[in-house]
Amino acid sequence: MARISTYTIDSTVEGSDKLLGTDANSSSALATKNYTIDSLKTYIIGDGNTVNNIPDSVPLGFFLSVNREGTAYEKSLVRTLASSVLTNVVLKSATVNTGTDIYLNTLGTGQVFLVIRDYNDGQFALDYDLADFANNSATFSGVLGGVNYTGTVTSFNAPTFTSASAEPNVSQYTTSGNNKYTDWGFNVTLDQTYTGGQVAFTEFTFLTGVQQIETQVIGDLKITRDLVIDSGDVTIGTDSPNNDPRNLNIHGSINLKDSESTIVFGDTAPNVSMGTDGTNLTISGAGETIISNNTRFTTDIVRDTDGTANNGRTVMGQNTVTAIATDGTRSVLSASGISLQNSSGVPTGAQIVPVEGNPSSLSGLTDQGLLSQLQIGTDYFDLPELASGVASALPGLSETLAGPSGNITMGRLFYGIRQSNGALFQAATSPASFSGININANATSVVLSSANHTAIKTLFDATPSTQALYFVESTYSTAFPSVGGLINDSTVNLYQIVAENETNLNITFGKQGQGIITVNTSEFNVNSEVLKLNDIPNASKPNFLQYDTSTKAVSHAALSILATANGATYDYVPSSLTDVAVNSINFANLQETAPANGQVVLKQGYAYGGALTADTTVAAWKYYILSNITADKTVTLPAGAAGDSIKFTNLSAFDANGNYSQSAYIWTINPNGSEKIMRASSLALDEQTSSFELFYSDAANGWVINGIS
Repeated sequence: MARISTYTIDSTVEGSDKLLGTDANSSSALATKNYTIDSLKTYIIGDGNTVNNIPDSVPLGFFLSVNREGTAYEKSLVRTLASSVLTNVVLKSATVNTGTDIYLNTLGTGQVFLVIRDYNDGQFALDYDLADFANNSATFSGVLGGVNYTGTVTSFNAPTFTSASAEPNVSQYTTSGNNKYTDWGFNVTLDQTYTGGQVAFTEFTFLTGVQQIETQVIGDLKITRDLVIDSGDVTIGTDSPNNDPRNLNIHGSINLKDSESTIVFGDTAPNVSMGTDGTNLTISGAGETIISNNTRFTTDIVRDTDGTANNGRTVMGQNTVTAIATDGTRSVLSASGISLQNSSGVPTGAQIVPVEGNPSSLSGLTDQGLLSQLQIGTDYFDLPELASGVASALPGLSETLAGPSGNITMGRLFYGIRQSNGALFQAATSPASFSGININANATSVVLSSANHTAIKTLFDATPSTQALYFVESTYSTAFPSVGGLINDSTVNLYQIVAENETNLNITFGKQGQGIITVNTSEFNVNSEVLKLNDIPNASKPNFLQYDTSTKAVSHAALSILATANGATYDYVPSSLTDVAVNSINFANLQETAPANGQVVLKQGYAYGGALTADTTVAAWKYYILSNITADKTVTLPAGAAGDSIKFTNLSAFDANGNYSQSAYIWTINPNGSEKIMRASSLALDEQTSSFELFYSDAANGWVINGIS
C-alpha cells in the first residue's frame, strides 16, 4: 500500500466519495471497508424515521448540531426546550402577516396529512418542538372551505433536507421563484371525512401538545467584537422579575450618542426617560422622579433659568431654595431664615428667622409682649397665662402617670369634666363598655385588639371640648349620677384616657388623683398671697418642710400627727374677725369645739371613756376609770397599731368617800387576739391604785406600760 502523502487531493467533495475505515462487527482479516460520505451523513442525522446517532449533540432547529463540549461560542448556540407546555397555539394565514399557511392534503391511498408552510424559512421550527405535537397527541381545529375540521396529530415527518425529491408528506424546503419556504409535515387523523387535495385553512388552532424552544447559553457567551442590533428589542429576563430576575452587568460604559438614544423606565405610561442632546442629560416623561436614598451633590444645584414668577415652581439656586406659588408669591429658604415675599421678591409681613435662646444682648430687639396663641398649620393652641401675667410654661416640667394598684378589667366609659376631686359626669359613651380589656397592676397603657382600638379611638376623637374620656373598673356597678353630678376619685377609681396610638393599637391612661408631677429647675419662686394645699396627708410622713413665721427659719422634721380635714376654707371675714374661718378639723388625739363664730378651738387630750364596772372592750385614744367591782372583771384591748395609746386610773380600792380598802376582786387586762401586753398574754392589776398609759409598740412587745403611779 502506498504512503498516504503520495495520493492526490480531491478538491471537490461529493456524497459518493469514499472514506477508509474498519468494520467493528467483523473479526476477519478483511475488516477494512470503504464508506461513502452520504452513508456517514445518514448515520449521523438519521434517515427521517430514526433519531440522531450522536448522543452528545443537541439540534439547533433540527439538523444543525453543535458539540456540548465545544468552545464557549459553540455552547452559546445550544437550543433547549422550555419547561412549560403551551396550549392553544394559534396559527393564521400568511395574508395577515403571521408568516404561516396551514394545509390539508391527501395521498392516493386516501391518507390525510397536515402541512405548515413556514414563510420565515424555518422560524416556526426554531420556536416549537414539532415532534411534541405527535408525542402529546395534539388536537387541532380549523376552517377549510367553509367546513370546520377537527383532528389529532399522529406523527411528525422529520425532514432530510436533501436535494432529492421528497414525499409530499415529508418536511422539506420549498422553492417558489426567488423565495425559499419550509414545509413541516404531520400525519393526522380527522374526525370528518376529507378527500380533496391540498387546500389551505382560513382559520386554524392547535389546542394541545407543544413545547416551546428557547435559546439558552449553556456556558459563557463570549463576543469578541461589537454586538450590533440593527432593529428590534433586546429583552433580558421575563415579565416576572420577582420570580425570574435577570441582571445586565456591564463593566464598560453605556454610551448614548445623541437624542435618538434614550433609557426608558416603565412599561406603560406614565414613563420616565433619560436621554441626551449629545452634551446634557435630560430626565423627562409624565412619571415622577423619586429619590428615596441619600443623595449627595458635590457641586451647586443651579437654579432653573425660567424666570416666570407665576407658574408654580420650586427653584433651587446658590444658597437659596425658592417656592413660587401660582400667584407669584414666594417663600425663600436661606441660611438667615425663611422670607415670605411678593411676586417681585419684596419681603412681606413677619419673617421666619432662627430662634435664639438666652441671647447675650437684647439691645435693638423689640418686645412683642406676651404670646397667648400659637398657630401650626390649620390648628392653633392656647398658651395658658396667669392673671398676674406670669407665664405658666415651666422648664423641666414633667408628669408621671399612675396605674391601678392591682390587676383590673376595664369597665364602663363616660365623658366628664375634670375636677380637683374627681369628674363631673356628662354622658355615657356608646357603646358603654368593651369586653376582654385586662390591665396589669401599675400599667398606664394597654394594647387592644384592632376592633376595640378602632371603637375607643372613635370615642376618643369625639370627646367634646373641655371634657375628657374616662373609664372605671369593671367592679364599679353603681349607676352614674345625673349630668353635672360629681364622681369623687377618693371613692371611685377614675382613669382618664390621654392618648391613643393607631400604629401600636394601644391607649395611654392615668389614674386621676394619683401620679407625680416634677419640676426640675434651679429656682422656683411662688409670689402669691394664698397658697392652697387641698389635700392634708392622712398618714405619718418622715420629712416635711417646716417654716417658722416668727423666726423666719426653715427646717424639716417628721410629721407624726394623723389628720383629716372634714371641711374647707372659705372667705368669711365679718367685721369682728380678721381670720379666715374654718368649718372643722378632726384630729384623732385632739379634741375640738366649733364656736358659733366659726373659729375652731383645738384641745390636746384623750376622750373620756367612762368609769368601768363590767367587762368592757375599750378603744384607743381614750381615758378610763376602773371602778369598784364585786367580782373579777376583764378589760379587752382593741387591735393595736404602732403609736396607739390608752390611759387607765384604777380606783377599785377606794370607797365613795375616798377611803382606801383593798378589794378582794381584781381587774385583768387582756390584749386583742394573740397580741401581747408587756410581752405577756394578760395583765392582772393587783395594785388597785395605779394610774398608767398603755402604748402599743410592735408585735414582739405589744402594749407596754408607761408611767405607773
